[in-house]
Amino acid sequence: MPVEKILQDLKNNHNLRSLPHLKHKGKFVYKEGKRLLNLASNDYLALSYDKELKEEFLSTLKDENLFFSSSSSRSLSGNFEIYEELEDYLKADFKNKEILHFNSGYHLNLSCIAALSSLDKTLFLADKFIHASMIDGLRLNGANFFRYKHNDLDHLVSLIQKHYEKYENIIILSEALFSMDGDFSDLKALVELKKTYPKIKLYIDEAHSVGCFDKKGLGFAKSLGLENEIDFLVFTFGKAIASMGACMICAKKYKDFFINKARAFIYSTALPPINVAFTLFIFKNMTKFQNKRENLYHLSQNFKNKLKEKKYQILGDCYIISLILGDNKKALEISKILEKGGLFAPAIKEPTVPKNTARIRFSLHAGLNQNDLNPILELL
Repeated sequence: MPVEKILQDLKNNHNLRSLPHLKHKGKFVYKEGKRLLNLASNDYLALSYDKELKEEFLSTLKDENLFFSSSSSRSLSGNFEIYEELEDYLKADFKNKEILHFNSGYHLNLSCIAALSSLDKTLFLADKFIHASMIDGLRLNGANFFRYKHNDLDHLVSLIQKHYEKYENIIILSEALFSMDGDFSDLKALVELKKTYPKIKLYIDEAHSVGCFDKKGLGFAKSLGLENEIDFLVFTFGKAIASMGACMICAKKYKDFFINKARAFIYSTALPPINVAFTLFIFKNMTKFQNKRENLYHLSQNFKNKLKEKKYQILGDCYIISLILGDNKKALEISKILEKGGLFAPAIKEPTVPKNTARIRFSLHAGLNQNDLNPILELL
């Protein structure tokens, strides 16, 4: 099919993507000169625009080796000390685990899952709503996989029982907090499944929960005391951590395996050391942000309750709250109404979410207050 036809079909279905021209200032963005409250960012702790935090970080910079480019992959000359400092710092809170830093969550999931799929007699069971990077990792190397209905443990168990004897490894792929529906995976139940079926390993992505749970910000699994039960735990740093990059938390043998088999790790120039230093700085200061985590929780619960009072169909257990509107056109119309009222909350459409579940996704953060959110309730 010609490119022109593909683009026209997307336009006809109200599904053609374009890049907004934005300027950022604090919790606001400016679009075509108009100031809009940014409700589309994953900056859950509002750290990315904290000037005092940035100044404190810059005041600590004394290492002349914190370059703005690593100029190489880590397996060649790009393995600066700061990478290992971050990895050593994080692993202190995880028993018998090692840490491996990647350039992004997408790089990590794509290459680690593809590498794991090369293991003999390995089957993946993936929640229907896992991130595209995980699906791409499965497809890249022709993995054996089935997808189970979102958060449906009965369906998952039926797949385990059906295929258990055929495989040596069964790896369950899920997210701790799902990025679009904003609901939690039942990690306790998944851990119990692992105890019942010894061939099972758990691969859990904490992209949207790291930073926001546990007093050290070490994620949802850690807050439940389950961190050592997860075989492959993924942190990403471009959301609540306000930095960039990601890391895999796993046993040493798998860290060594990924160093040798995760192609995005092997063949990518490592992130600039100064960015890795900022990630380490944020984690060292995580206990100071407990009030932000608590404020975000209370703000989110209050906003969700007020939407429920208005009888809207909403999804979300915490700070990711989706207003379900159905078709693409309606979601675009509501997004435009909100924009006219000074709110930046773009429509989320398929294929990011399933067909007929187009929505407005309100991504709340600790820099907001209830007065910021009241106009939403008035406009809807």
